[in-house]
Amino acid sequence: MEIDAEQLTPVLNRMPPVQGQPARPTDVLPSWSSVLAVVAHPDDESFGLGAILDKFAAAGSAVSVLCLTQGEASTLHGVSADLAPLRAAEMRGAARTLGVSSVVLRDYPDGHLSTISPRTLQAEVAEEIEQRGARGVIVFDPSGVSGHPDHGAASAAGLAAAATLDLPVLAWTIPRSVAQQLNEEFDAGFVGHGPAAIDLTIYVDRDRQRSASLVHASQAIPTSVLWRRLELLGNAEHLRWLRRPDTRARTDGQGDTAAASAPTNWAGMRVDYRSGDRFDIAIRDHLVTVDQPLDLGGDDLGPTPTELFVAGLATCVAFYARRYLRRHKLDANGLAVEASYRLGSAPARVSDIDICVHLPFELPPARRDGLLAVAGHCTVHNSITHPPRIDITLANQDCR
Repeated sequence: MEIDAEQLTPVLNRMPPVQGQPARPTDVLPSWSSVLAVVAHPDDESFGLGAILDKFAAAGSAVSVLCLTQGEASTLHGVSADLAPLRAAEMRGAARTLGVSSVVLRDYPDGHLSTISPRTLQAEVAEEIEQRGARGVIVFDPSGVSGHPDHGAASAAGLAAAATLDLPVLAWTIPRSVAQQLNEEFDAGFVGHGPAAIDLTIYVDRDRQRSASLVHASQAIPTSVLWRRLELLGNAEHLRWLRRPDTRARTDGQGDTAAASAPTNWAGMRVDYRSGDRFDIAIRDHLVTVDQPLDLGGDDLGPTPTELFVAGLATCVAFYARRYLRRHKLDANGLAVEASYRLGSAPARVSDIDICVHLPFELPPARRDGLLAVAGHCTVHNSITHPPRIDITLANQDCR
């Protein structure tokens, strides 16, 4: 199937005009000597990341792409036994157009990437990072941008692997206004972000991205939402830091060394209302139901938000206690943590929490103090004793 730009002209002409322009591009990409893009499907490197990878390559970066599936589940042209090798060949041709130096395709199931063990996918990415000597990783936004669950699984694997190797991670996203426009026009499921959640807005030249996309002839059909998205984005692409680069200690000019700022690693979850007092919380690949007791008008289908708060602290203490025992080669079987709490008023809050750690054996005094010190510095406890900034906004404002 051959597609050229002239075939797309009448399609684009029938589309509504662009509603406003993207933010003015002002930022530049990091100067990574080698960058690894982690994607789910052949064509993601062109349809999504094409202009960004082209810009990295033009700046002298060695650009590699790890694709976790072979895209065999595409139904655009019916089921074909030869679809996987066809799409692999298209991807390699598109990568050459973009200046990508290395392409690796794995054969995890297209459309079911989220069913694969996260550790398995993380190991795949970590191996490729080390093989290519990557200094940074780029992925799709954790939302998947288009809403495809495979995108989210690939991004999670890229982020997890980069975290273990202490590498920075950039995520490609689109502005919320563009996502809304695409969803209205195509009944799609795009997810975007407001200006406050976008860290870099960069100028791009889309010529090679469009050429690379056309190489994916089995997918880049004239009616694809891709072309409208590129039109709406104009000459700008938008990125978020999932793991910021380490900031080295700097000298302030007086010979004194200023402390480096810590990386900012954002994670997220989503809460959806279901019925009555029931809400479902999506946390990575896990679903937690929250409800109220029967005597408070709920159906008691899950713990309350307040109970989850205390449970988070108790579980975090247990996790750190178990880690302490493992470090000292002590058996954690039988480890348990009990938590009790009391509610206060003015304002309504949890006012008191007692945590009791149960061990299956006696520890010497020095070890007891050490375990309690470690458990007392778990992430949740630190977040309570050093309260985080909390910003609550409406979705039509600048939400992250």
